[in-house]
Amino acid sequence: MYNALLKAHVGSWEVAFILLIVGYILYRVGKEKAAKGLHMLLRLLLVIILVTGATMLFQFHAGDVYYYIKGALAIVAFGLMEMCLGRARRQEGSIGFFIGAIAVMVIVIMLGYHKFG
Repeated sequence: MYNALLKAHVGSWEVAFILLIVGYILYRVGKEKAAKGLHMLLRLLLVIILVTGATMLFQFHAGDVYYYIKGALAIVAFGLMEMCLGRARRQEGSIGFFIGAIAVMVIVIMLGYHKFG
């Protein structure tokens, strides 16, 4: 069970990373319809990431603070992703949120691969 959750979780993070970049670019170049579809798919992936991550956390790593920190940073990344895509859709300044979302996502992914400890 753990391996299936882990593969779904990791795969969703990887696809979400790509969808964020592509969706942002599409909003910025005015491809609203295509970007909106990718944005909705990204939201679905965020739910999958949240459910698989919470399940793994509470079933297999409940006593490890490292994973709680990773989860908190993941929620911050989700917020930054939504903010950057929402602002890009409205054609407002969003590059800071985009860079922040990418940076926090990279940190969360690196934490998942235990690159910091």
